[in-house]
Amino acid sequence: MESPRNGQVPRPVLLSSIVHAVILPATLLLVPGTAPGLRTDPLGDVRAAVAAALARLTEGGRIPLVLAHGPALRHGRMRPSLAGSGIGDRWLPDPPPGAGRRAGAAWSWTDEIRQVAGTGASVALLALADVLGDRVAEVEVLEVPPSWPGPVAGPDPLLRDAAGLVVAGGGVPGGLDSDPGALTDGVRAALRAAGADAWTSQVQAFAQSHDHLPLEYRVTTLA
Repeated sequence: MESPRNGQVPRPVLLSSIVHAVILPATLLLVPGTAPGLRTDPLGDVRAAVAAALARLTEGGRIPLVLAHGPALRHGRMRPSLAGSGIGDRWLPDPPPGAGRRAGAAWSWTDEIRQVAGTGASVALLALADVLGDRVAEVEVLEVPPSWPGPVAGPDPLLRDAAGLVVAGGGVPGGLDSDPGALTDGVRAALRAAGADAWTSQVQAFAQSHDHLPLEYRVTTLA
């Protein structure tokens, strides 16, 4: 067990039985099929750990809120897309039955969901789809900019009342902090608004040896 860098979450101690949040590394490699040039799947163990943590988070039918970095403050149901990172929708996994459909080469969540999530939130939604199945269409997303100062009338009650949080780690795309577990100032402020200062954390670290990957990926569970 270890503490994530940059003081992102409280000091790790023993977990309680109720999981409040899961911080996952929102890397494109977490989505199966997005790195066809690699002979092996480097993040298979990470993906399994994320799935296990999300299964605990969603026990009892809980539908969590996805918390991620975004260029502006927005909230609502959103559909995943990695097009902003150069991966066309046709390469994404098929949506769960009832959550979306394919129409030719276009991939959609549902006809009713028009907003497109950013890359971090999209990775989190796709990870949740493996756990929730078609209920992932009920998941809402909160994207916060790095400059978000903290509790305000809108997001504050939303964060406090959430049945759990799936937090997309990775910092600002293209920013100086390339740590896959990094959190922007806005996301850290949102976690504090949700009460994370009173939570404890458990961190699983997965070392990497590939030349083009970070030294490790981390999956953090907050309870």
